[in-house]
Amino acid sequence: MQIRTHTGRRSFATNAYLAGIPLHDIMQITGHRKTESFLKYIRVTKLETAEKLKDHPFFS
Repeated sequence: MQIRTHTGRRSFATNAYLAGIPLHDIMQITGHRKTESFLKYIRVTKLETAEKLKDHPFFS
């Protein structure tokens, strides 16, 4: 199975998001203009979201 450009772009966007890179910065790299379309583009599970937020100061 080949990895296509689209798969790499989606993987990059998802991993960058999970690493905490600001959406605006990722969108500049991926070429997304609208946040709504970008958020549909990334693939994040509920568990990944929980892991990302568990140490956020808001929830302390």
